[in-house]
Amino acid sequence: MIEFRSLADDEPSLSYSPLLRGILKTFTYVDENGSIGLTPSNAFKRNFVHWAAREFDWPGHTEADLFAVNKVLNEQDFMPLVDI
Repeated sequence: MIEFRSLADDEPSLSYSPLLRGILKTFTYVDENGSIGLTPSNAFKRNFVHWAAREFDWPGHTEADLFAVNKVLNEQDFMPLVDI
């Protein structure tokens, strides 16, 4: 079995975690803008998906790359949102 170890909140290696960065940026978004809007099918609304694509700095999923193949982005077009 894998044994996990606890990390301090100020652990330097955490700054390299795209998942943690995305979650913290999402918390900031909610704090500044209120709740994240959902579509009738409970997906994130496009304005949040576009914001996330711009802000997350997710390796292999840059805003330019995503919009090179999509005119608009839905939640399923930006896979890091699935993890959040």
